[in-house]
Amino acid sequence: MTAKAISKYLASYAQSESNELVALADNYLYVMVIPVCNEDKQCLKTVFSEIKTNNVLIIAVVNSPNSHPVWQLHNQKFIKNLENNATNQQQLNINCQLLRFKDFHDILVVDKNSQDLQINPKYGVGLARKTGCDIALRLYATGVIKRPWIFSTDADVILPANYFSKSVQNSDDYSAIVLDFQHYSDSKYLHKLQFYYDFKLRYYHAGIVFASTTYAYIPLGSTLIVNMLCYAQVRGFPKKNAGEDFYLLNKLAKIKPIKYLVDNPIVKIKSRFSNRVPFGTGPALAKISELDNINNYQYYHPRCFILLKQWIDFLNNLWQQDSLYIIEPKDKLLAELYHFFNCKNVFSKCQPQITSQTRWSQFVHQWFDAFKTLKAVHFFDNNFKRVSYQQLLNSNSFAKVNHSMLQNFIQRYDKN
Repeated sequence: MTAKAISKYLASYAQSESNELVALADNYLYVMVIPVCNEDKQCLKTVFSEIKTNNVLIIAVVNSPNSHPVWQLHNQKFIKNLENNATNQQQLNINCQLLRFKDFHDILVVDKNSQDLQINPKYGVGLARKTGCDIALRLYATGVIKRPWIFSTDADVILPANYFSKSVQNSDDYSAIVLDFQHYSDSKYLHKLQFYYDFKLRYYHAGIVFASTTYAYIPLGSTLIVNMLCYAQVRGFPKKNAGEDFYLLNKLAKIKPIKYLVDNPIVKIKSRFSNRVPFGTGPALAKISELDNINNYQYYHPRCFILLKQWIDFLNNLWQQDSLYIIEPKDKLLAELYHFFNCKNVFSKCQPQITSQTRWSQFVHQWFDAFKTLKAVHFFDNNFKRVSYQQLLNSNSFAKVNHSMLQNFIQRYDKN
């Protein structure tokens, strides 16, 4: 089953680079995929500066959109620097080469930067990640990679020393692992901006944990580890210029649970402004910095998550005794959400197949996924005024939603 699913994916859905590689005689325990765009020439050494594990293959997908000649030139210099420092070069196909170094990990450089190889801006980093991960899957299928995990990160991180040894322990029953993270910066101003944005991510996570969803993790491409078979089963990274991590995890969570590791290992991510993607950390920091008063950065009202919990409880309770009861919620906002999602028609269509509480729970998990959860929060958000960080802390509703992980994050920031 495993080999068949992977072979089917590679034959029908993988990027061409993965199917055009010459055979490799090398063997590696682990494989790491890193998209690289307009980065410092020493960034990969920084990423691995604390790693003690040997036998790791780095797949660096050096990419630029076909609309950005400045980034293209910078990337050319990046590749040239790697080539100049390599002790051996092996061309694997028209745009992939394996570089070996005396005192560093082997790097498989994927050129998505040269003329006619650049990435359509519409597909962006999603296509870069997919290309690298498809190659990793091919190398696993041919026995070059031994461990059945694709390690995914970005070029602005520092991986912890126990990253490879600790992260995948006792994880066979999971489709993916999401690691904890911590941003770092020498700038107090940038550190504060980053706190407000990271609080947004962790507050949302606390809210959905409170609501008891089955999609409770923080999706970041730099903290992601994916099971090879599950990656093939969901047809890989979506080709999106942002949010590709969110959509991949949303698909993965439907076939096996996501394991969210808190506190250990922790991936350190550099705080910085960036315009390489339309949304995400870099653009968010820029947006916060443009406020007249950064302390007025706004967050969802905690009532959004209280209502989300009521909604999920409502869904779970539609199965009573031996039957599915399709009824409208009594609460006004929940009833509006019920109609927003066209629930009566959706549930009526599935009703003949729902023969037990287990089947109904499976349906709710598949149907009310991470994307619909976010849409529900946005729906409730339209009915409440957003609040600042201080207003949120002073809110009685926030006390219900607050979670120990979020509280620890706040305390760590206050100490610094």
